[in-house]
Amino acid sequence: MHGRRANHSKDENFKLEKVKELIFVINNLTKKKKNNTYEKEHIEITCMILKKCPYVQTLWNYRREYFESIKDEYVKENEEIYVEDEGDDRKNCTKKNLDELRKIIKNENTMVEDVLKKFNKCNELWFHKLWLIKYSLKNNLINVFDLLNELEFCKSCFLIDDRNYHCWNYRSYIIACINISLRKLKHEEKENVDLKKVNVDFNVYKINYDLSKMLIEMNFSNFSAWFLKYSLKESLVDTGEELYLIKNAIFTDPFDQSLWEFYKWFLFQKGNYEEDVFFILLDNNCFFFFFQNLVKVNISKCKCYDSKSNEINGQWDKQTITINNSSNNLESFVYIFKINKDVNLSEVTYLKFVIYYFKYNIYKPDKIYYEKNILQDLLIGCDYLNEENKFEYVITYEVDFQKFSKNKNFKILLDYNKKNRICNEKLYQIDYRNQYCNLYKYINYSGISLSLGKSTDFNLLYSELEQINELLNLENKCKFALLTKFEILKRLEKFKEVFEVLELLKEVDYTRIEYYKDMEVELKIKKKIHDYYQDFEIENNNKILDLNNLGINDLIYPLMIEAFFIYKINLSNNLISESYTGKFALNFLYNLRELYLNNNQIKNFTILMKNLYNLKLLEKLDVSNNILVNLDENLDKFAFIILPLLKDINISYSNLSLLLKDKYKDKNKLNTYDVIRDNDNIILSKFQ
Repeated sequence: MHGRRANHSKDENFKLEKVKELIFVINNLTKKKKNNTYEKEHIEITCMILKKCPYVQTLWNYRREYFESIKDEYVKENEEIYVEDEGDDRKNCTKKNLDELRKIIKNENTMVEDVLKKFNKCNELWFHKLWLIKYSLKNNLINVFDLLNELEFCKSCFLIDDRNYHCWNYRSYIIACINISLRKLKHEEKENVDLKKVNVDFNVYKINYDLSKMLIEMNFSNFSAWFLKYSLKESLVDTGEELYLIKNAIFTDPFDQSLWEFYKWFLFQKGNYEEDVFFILLDNNCFFFFFQNLVKVNISKCKCYDSKSNEINGQWDKQTITINNSSNNLESFVYIFKINKDVNLSEVTYLKFVIYYFKYNIYKPDKIYYEKNILQDLLIGCDYLNEENKFEYVITYEVDFQKFSKNKNFKILLDYNKKNRICNEKLYQIDYRNQYCNLYKYINYSGISLSLGKSTDFNLLYSELEQINELLNLENKCKFALLTKFEILKRLEKFKEVFEVLELLKEVDYTRIEYYKDMEVELKIKKKIHDYYQDFEIENNNKILDLNNLGINDLIYPLMIEAFFIYKINLSNNLISESYTGKFALNFLYNLRELYLNNNQIKNFTILMKNLYNLKLLEKLDVSNNILVNLDENLDKFAFIILPLLKDINISYSNLSLLLKDKYKDKNKLNTYDVIRDNDNIILSKFQ
């Protein structure tokens, strides 16, 4: 019964005695291990123990060291050496051939596989099995076909336990080993023309596809099997078939998160592994390449060519991101190419940009992985296996100069023919010949297209939305369905319905209510920008984008980037701070002339100005009703970044204004600005 201490039975006493014997054996083996004494009889003893209890790492270590100690006794078949006996007589003898060692290791692998049938989640067993594979590869005991058999072994393990993460890890290592072996074979064939070629039919994408299909048909609630599909090649995937499969699974169990994760990935991310240019601006012979994510571009390799493939000379640079830490500016959202002065852009009709960048989180099964940790010893002495620029990718972006906006500053280079842009039907609604082309729509739909899978278009989104609504009629509190519906509606810009879904999510998933509130604020910003452009012509630059009192506490790029061509923005009465990340969204709105940040939570004016250093056209800034500085600030040494056209800074009702009214009341200059006092208002001005 529960709560009662069990009495030791005779069987338990017997087991206790066996454990004591085991401790004696382990201590004895530890001593021999320290003395580098390895005997075959002890190998047999350890085998008996490990079959019953495979968790004793010391015994596995002893076996591994034993195999390492005997390998020098085995050489290639027919190799002969001379040895001396005690009588100084020399006799010819043949060493044991490699086949014997191969047999020993094969038997060891078989023993491990037998034990795995009972202890299939024993980490020590899987580690030892991988060690045997590596040992065999380093000593030429196995070939590619043996490794393919290991994949079949993994497959048989999945039939017993399809979620065994030890087996999934082991399988990924085996695939890497196969890639290594195939590269070695190719190298050997290249070095030795007379070598017999080995034909190996190994298509890792096809193998992964078949395995994922088999496992999902057995049990669709298998996250690992769905995850395997993420790396499949486009040619192997039928969009209709995949959607039919996933939706059948979802309707069977709508509360299985792994199904929804794959579904959202298929709709919104599939095929978008590599980076792509968000949009390009041209201003004063400078091209600005905007990306949605932080990108590490290899500036030294980037090139620009004209229509005749002649290189256009210029300098590449990037927008600095990290504040006060120049050593950590390896990545950026914006890269700049400034054409040399001797190039006349008015005569150019076409340019091609070739941009090299690094990305480290793209998994391609046909590449070698784990070479810097688990499998690093397999690459020793094999320099040809080291893949140069393994994580380097390239973007080719072609610009037609007959298609660009006619606005005064920061002309946007319009590209309506870019391949794989599913949203092109929306872009075609814009007439680029119109002097006041709707630049907002171009940037907006460009962003939406980058957040859709390559096989997804707006028609598909509408179709999927209908089926999700059918499911919600049956399971109206399924948060995964609501989240997916939210993502679809956001891309379709159905703002009214999006807000309704958010309210439902707050009720259904109330533990994450703060997360949904942040999403709500972000959507309110997007809707405000959307409404601003609804019936607005770009030349009406006196209109203000009003984001007043929306509860905004942070603005991280690329949020608000659709507002790039808006001259005036009001962000007063929010919760915005100065931001120390260097990703402050306002710093990317180069076209901004007037910015209102009054009554927020800005405590450090110097940091704020560092976060606005790109706003070269900014003329007016209102930061009143903020703290801005500490009351012990020394204004005689006070400095901040000077923006070239900024002539008016309202600092009223701040600690800075208090200091200028009291302790520094006689101070009439502050960092090149005149201090204008008008009753309670204090303005930093360059007009007088």
